[in-house]
Amino acid sequence: SVFPFLSGCRKYDRKLDFNYFFKTEPEKATIDFLECLNNKDPGYIYDHLLPAKDRNNVSKEKFVEEFLDILSDVEKIEVGRTFYLGYEDNMSKVVVEFQVEYKNGEIKQYKKYMYLIKENDEWKVAFERTFI
Repeated sequence: SVFPFLSGCRKYDRKLDFNYFFKTEPEKATIDFLECLNNKDPGYIYDHLLPAKDRNNVSKEKFVEEFLDILSDVEKIEVGRTFYLGYEDNMSKVVVEFQVEYKNGEIKQYKKYMYLIKENDEWKVAFERTFI
């Protein structure tokens, strides 16, 4: 790949890539997570962004099926700004602003706190903390 620092789910938009390059690792994981949702690729999330203990609790098939179901009325997800809020209790916290365009034409803005944990030198989304 021309951009080895980009994950499998990223869009290759130059402006975005330049900004992405200077983000913290937890922010990159957050952006990757949302890009994977936008690309309807929950399998990548399962393999790369889900902590081991969560993978032990749910099969990849079930995880993918549930996410594709959730995403069935979503047309597009666009990531806006991310802010790294720091590290505490063995977790990093990122706030992300994003826009979801639904298949019915509705567009909604969201702001979400994402919690990430480091596992084997990679940042993973702490699902139980992020999606309570």
